[in-house]
Amino acid sequence: MKATFLVSIVLGFLMLSTFTNCDKVENPYPEQYAIDTTLYPGLWADYLSNEYPVFTQNTNTLRNALIEDYTGHKCNNCPNAAIIAHDIEVANPGRAFVASIHAAPSATGTSSFQSFDPTASSFYTDHTNPEGRQYGIEFQNGFNFFANPQGTVSRKIVDNKMFDLSGTWQSRTATILADTDLKVNLQSEVNFYTSTNGGFLHVEVEKLTADPITMNAVVYVIEKSLIDWQVMPNNSYNEFYEHESRHIGCIDNLAMGRSVFSQASSSGEKVMLDYSYKIPAGYTKEDLHFLIYVYDTETYEVLQVIKQEIQ
Repeated sequence: MKATFLVSIVLGFLMLSTFTNCDKVENPYPEQYAIDTTLYPGLWADYLSNEYPVFTQNTNTLRNALIEDYTGHKCNNCPNAAIIAHDIEVANPGRAFVASIHAAPSATGTSSFQSFDPTASSFYTDHTNPEGRQYGIEFQNGFNFFANPQGTVSRKIVDNKMFDLSGTWQSRTATILADTDLKVNLQSEVNFYTSTNGGFLHVEVEKLTADPITMNAVVYVIEKSLIDWQVMPNNSYNEFYEHESRHIGCIDNLAMGRSVFSQASSSGEKVMLDYSYKIPAGYTKEDLHFLIYVYDTETYEVLQVIKQEIQ
């Protein structure tokens, strides 16, 4: 990625008891990761006292869908798949979200579809990133991921397939959106500071099931749009193709994210995740947004996803 992102999962957040009488947010995991407090243009104690968010009870009952479109800029079938993913997202505002991941099923997570030459006059952009390539490696065997374009919808396995062709994405999305068995809830807030070109993402994760599921949380950094070269369905080269919802990595550079719940975690348990971030060189905050999701570490299924703008 073009910047280093840092993450913190703070144990217990005892300070919350000072700020509010709301339910205490517990974090049963003793891990602690440094956040870059210098991105706050003031005293950190003032941030904790005055700007750290206090979430009200999350009353959401709807399950959202994450469409992961595995693509390549030299793949002539990929533009049509991208249109399908985009149309599903537009048709389901606030419920379906797209991450366009430039990766392929292989030992390196790439194929000729993702190849580039920085000295050439075309296809000089590297659209891949370490986390995306890790997914290509992770899912190359046993998940029906055999080529680009393919994708997942919340990584739910249907007919023994996690990955499938774009013609199935609409029905798969409808199934996810109709699911009333919500197992985890998410809510988030961003505090951004122009003077430091960075800030903090805060995420509350609440377990809603007594089922013994180990869950991890991941935050995708998504570039909304990039005009760049693409091979089109007629095999022509389009210099002005719009690459939408481009996955440029994970906020903490960890493809598999951070632990939030173990199998022993109880229904109603809450965890607060805190991330610091600095806008990468060449971007503005308006160019990017976050997709935050929680998944079952045994099946990889995405149990819930939300979108957070950088405001």
